[in-house]
Amino acid sequence: MSRIKRMIGVKAAKATARHSAHGLSSKAQRKPLRSASLVSVGLAIGLGAGWAAGRGLSH
Repeated sequence: MSRIKRMIGVKAAKATARHSAHGLSSKAQRKPLRSASLVSVGLAIGLGAGWAAGRGLSH
């Protein structure tokens, strides 16, 4: 049963990633400047959160 749950989880993660990538590329074609700015802001926030989490775990 655990194997089936893991397989379903992996398939769901792959489908979500494909869906997100498709949506990002579609929006980039329609509004490239806005898409680039949103991606860069999201990347900066993610890097900051990762850095903060890493600092929190190391102490």
